[in-house]
Amino acid sequence: MKKLLFTITTLLIVQTGFAQETTGIFQRYTYGEFRIGYGQTIFGNGLVEKFDELQMGPSGGILASIGAYRALNPTLHLGLRFKALAASPSTNNAGDEMFFNYWATSIASKIFPFPKGKLNGFFIQPELAFSTQFTQKYRNISNSTYDHQFAIGTGFTLAAGYEIPLKNGWNSIMLTTELDWASRNGETTGIGEVNFTNANLGFMVGIKF
Repeated sequence: MKKLLFTITTLLIVQTGFAQETTGIFQRYTYGEFRIGYGQTIFGNGLVEKFDELQMGPSGGILASIGAYRALNPTLHLGLRFKALAASPSTNNAGDEMFFNYWATSIASKIFPFPKGKLNGFFIQPELAFSTQFTQKYRNISNSTYDHQFAIGTGFTLAAGYEIPLKNGWNSIMLTTELDWASRNGETTGIGEVNFTNANLGFMVGIKF
């Protein structure tokens, strides 16, 4: 993970310098965006054990985000983004339910490697996030069994998308595929502090305004 972050940081520096040298005068601007779509949870350490033990089905739900960015040049945009997953429960035939919802606040960058030409709307988006697992719980209503957990930690997102400009030239709609990964530490009923890892694969549509 550290090597990946170092590589992305290096690319950002190189891309920024290249864009400033080759694009001439660029008028910087600030914009917002809203995205909504579907996210599928991929359970990892501290979660997958219970998931496998209970033979649970898939868990996923509504994934939404809002962000604000500053376009520094045609290649690099930097900003802040808030993202949350509201998932439906994962279930099995015994009546067990497993919930996983979270929110994350990220430092985000959008890199447009082809600012000119037919692929000028394509971008990749690495993010570094503070992430909270705010509703991680198991329950079996018929047996009155409940197990609540709460954890906080850090996460990383890598997204790829495409912006389709609208008629006014500034606003656009976008399509993205996003992979989140996070590691969190939290208290578990009857166990104590546990490390949780998970990933989330999302597909989103959004608007830039």
